[in-house]
Amino acid sequence: MLYKILKYVISALVYAMLFVVLMDYIFLPSYVGSNKEYYLPDVRGYFIEKANYKLNKLGFDTEIVTVPYSQFYKPGEVIKMFPRAFTKVKKGREINLTVAGSEKEIEIPDLIAKTLRNAKIEISRLNLGIDTIIYEYDNDMKDGTITFQIPKAGRLVQTSTNMTLGVSKGIAPNYYIVPDLINLSLKKAKNKINMSGLRVGEILYEYQPDLLKFTVIDQNMTPGMRVTFPASINLVITTDSR
Repeated sequence: MLYKILKYVISALVYAMLFVVLMDYIFLPSYVGSNKEYYLPDVRGYFIEKANYKLNKLGFDTEIVTVPYSQFYKPGEVIKMFPRAFTKVKKGREINLTVAGSEKEIEIPDLIAKTLRNAKIEISRLNLGIDTIIYEYDNDMKDGTITFQIPKAGRLVQTSTNMTLGVSKGIAPNYYIVPDLINLSLKKAKNKINMSGLRVGEILYEYQPDLLKFTVIDQNMTPGMRVTFPASINLVITTDSR
């Protein structure tokens, strides 16, 4: 009887030791290895091939999202990543990479007579940009619609090309009121002149190191003055160089 009990005890001890060995050298290492974590390297600014290689080498999968061309990034450059760089993540995790797209040749659409809002939507959809909007009175076009465009419709250009649009202010009034442009930036002054239906005339520069650069300090026409034709307004603006 004692012999049988001793036999069972020894067998239990052997199985227990075998279990411990299996856990220590097989199961636990396998489990820990499957949950190994790394700090994500920062691959922003890398070209996609190098970023992929660097992440794949660490055991990560990648998902690529290509966005439209931008002048601020090189085509194929990684501009965003998720999870963020230096985040601690498990091996095998999928990393999302946002990559800058390449320029494409597209045909300029015809925007004449469309509303400014619809024209902006169309321009954005084609990954084009808007450089300047010029407002002008036009007896033949409805208020708020496009009167002219540069480049013209049908021309082939690269994506990211900036357009100039003319927008109707409706029927011309009997007179125009000269706006007050003093202390405005040159850009805002030009916009205000265009909105009034008048034209930007000669721009003169005056050395004023104590004032903000490109600020209007004088205009040749008196603010509030009424004129019967779209006259040109000359401006004097500041500069910090002689």
